[in-house]
Amino acid sequence: MLAVIIIIIIIWVSMWGFYKFMYPRAPKSMMPKKGDVITPRQCDFCGNSLAEYRGVLESNINAKTIDISVDADANMGSEITDEPTSGELFFCNYEHQADFHAGKVHQP
Repeated sequence: MLAVIIIIIIIWVSMWGFYKFMYPRAPKSMMPKKGDVITPRQCDFCGNSLAEYRGVLESNINAKTIDISVDADANMGSEITDEPTSGELFFCNYEHQADFHAGKVHQP
């Protein structure tokens, strides 16, 4: 009976050491800090779900565009309009942000 208990303890200690070696903790710099938003968001480029503090958040609040139209008589008219924007774009990383604005299509 004592041998069975010793074998179970040896297996438990060896498995604990194996998991400590194979799955180490993430560095403190990658853990959320106080005030970080940890809700998952979807990347606007690839659709991957990621915590908000880990990605790149781009806000487009109060974006104004200038719409210039040319009449047949070459009279220039300009009109400033407030476009309705979604407010924020979220990306996994800076490469996805650059590819999104360059108009590239995500290849899975």
